[in-house]
Amino acid sequence: MITITVIVVGVIVGLIDLPGLIRRKEWKETAVYSSMLLVATFFSVIAANLWEFPSPLYIIMWIYEPVNQFLANITGT
Repeated sequence: MITITVIVVGVIVGLIDLPGLIRRKEWKETAVYSSMLLVATFFSVIAANLWEFPSPLYIIMWIYEPVNQFLANITGT
């Protein structure tokens, strides 16, 4: 029930704001606004349902750990 409520609120916000952007033919702003609204709605559904979601820090560590090891091997430490 909470998921449906969050999605409905996201749709209502989009229906309020998007027609003005479309009417003024601001296509880039419409695309950015729509994508940000979708991402925000997605994360709101996750937060509302208290689902576990991995931290972005794990992705950063996954990317930079090989770089760190490579640089450590080059410098000899």
